[in-house]
Amino acid sequence: MSTASQLSPGAPGTVDPPVPEPELSVFEPPAPGRRTVAHTVLESLRWRVAVEDVVFDRLYPSHVRRLSSVHWTPVSVALRAAALLAPEPGMQILDVGSGPGKLCCVGALAYGGSWHGVELNPLLVEAATATAKQLEIDPCTSFHAGDMNQLDWDRFDSLYFYNPFESVLFGGGCPDQDGWTAFADQVAYTEERLAQLSTGTRVVTFHGFGGEMPSSFALTYTEAIGDGELALWIKQSRSRPGHVQPR
Repeated sequence: MSTASQLSPGAPGTVDPPVPEPELSVFEPPAPGRRTVAHTVLESLRWRVAVEDVVFDRLYPSHVRRLSSVHWTPVSVALRAAALLAPEPGMQILDVGSGPGKLCCVGALAYGGSWHGVELNPLLVEAATATAKQLEIDPCTSFHAGDMNQLDWDRFDSLYFYNPFESVLFGGGCPDQDGWTAFADQVAYTEERLAQLSTGTRVVTFHGFGGEMPSSFALTYTEAIGDGELALWIKQSRSRPGHVQPR
């Protein structure tokens, strides 16, 4: 996947330096009797070197693997996002709509900290938990099966959104009125929760979340990746209710 970087204007003094470009690995699946896929992934990501998604996805069962190219954050993007989400040791990160935990696993291996995912589908949570165990990062990752409104977002230093409500809209195929209503409700709830977060909270989006960032967030970094945009927002102050940041 080709990448192109650009800095976007944000609040004075808040622009983050460009994130180092991760190297793309040329690892092939290991031969029988040598190293496992988990060892290949673990050793590479601890050096912040991206493995190909086809290699990482071999950690998942086939029904999860098949969805990777459409629904899960690519490893190379996850490395870029993780650098923005966890620039300091010991940070707490929440992935909203974490799927099988790909972002959390990449981030925990490459940057440390504590990575938490919330996901509606319990089968994906099961896959995420099993993958973290294979990669020996289960002590610093956790995955919750349930709705995002069950969690206290103020516990976290950073949050990640990769178009998390798409399944609400398209889960049954073509979106109907109920799907659009549920999607709008999730987006409105997210905007409200973001507006209430503490100053300094970092939010990274890839392909957005379907809504607008509150006006209290400063856009400090953007990067075009393929047909999407990776963006870093940093909370500056409490928002006035209903006031959002135009894009």
